[in-house]
Amino acid sequence: MGRKIEMRKIENTTRRQITFSKRKSSLIRKANEISILCDVDVALLTYSPSGRLNKFCNRDRMEDVIKSYINLSPAKRY
Repeated sequence: MGRKIEMRKIENTTRRQITFSKRKSSLIRKANEISILCDVDVALLTYSPSGRLNKFCNRDRMEDVIKSYINLSPAKRY
């Protein structure tokens, strides 16, 4: 079993960037797995601490997933 860490912001900017870089690929892999296993649409946008955009979408276009979300009634969104 993995060790437990306290979930709080990493104050050191360099360590925060390194942690993001290491965990980014795992996060994208998990998003892909859930989209395949559960047959759901997934759109993942992340901005790194340095301001770089990273995105993942299981559809051809992320805009399609975002549009389907926007077209939902407000009651179904939450």
